[in-house]
Amino acid sequence: MTSTKTNDGDAVVSLPPSNKMSLPPGRKDGRKIMGTVYSLFRGDGLTEQDLATAGHSGSPSDEFYSLFYLSLFCESRGETGKAENYMRSAVKSSYSQGRGAGDYMTSVAKVHSTLRGWN
Repeated sequence: MTSTKTNDGDAVVSLPPSNKMSLPPGRKDGRKIMGTVYSLFRGDGLTEQDLATAGHSGSPSDEFYSLFYLSLFCESRGETGKAENYMRSAVKSSYSQGRGAGDYMTSVAKVHSTLRGWN
């Protein structure tokens, strides 16, 4: 890993090299939203706003997954306030509260929020 500086001079650890942020060879994730997630985490030029837009223009599950991964992305960059807001929104999303209540990842979001004291 390498580190960079934010505008206010604080050090932020960058993400691991792209070969650490990809699916194993031969594996594909057919969910469109996850392609956007992988691109953001790999640093392929997509932005936080690109993932937010993709989530809001897709299905309720796309919205949940975009909020969830935006939270993890921001947290990995030391942007705790933004991470908390995204995770709270993921947990309160219509998918997490409704049809996706039994989805393993909605439970992960709830546990993550609880452990961080964000609930």
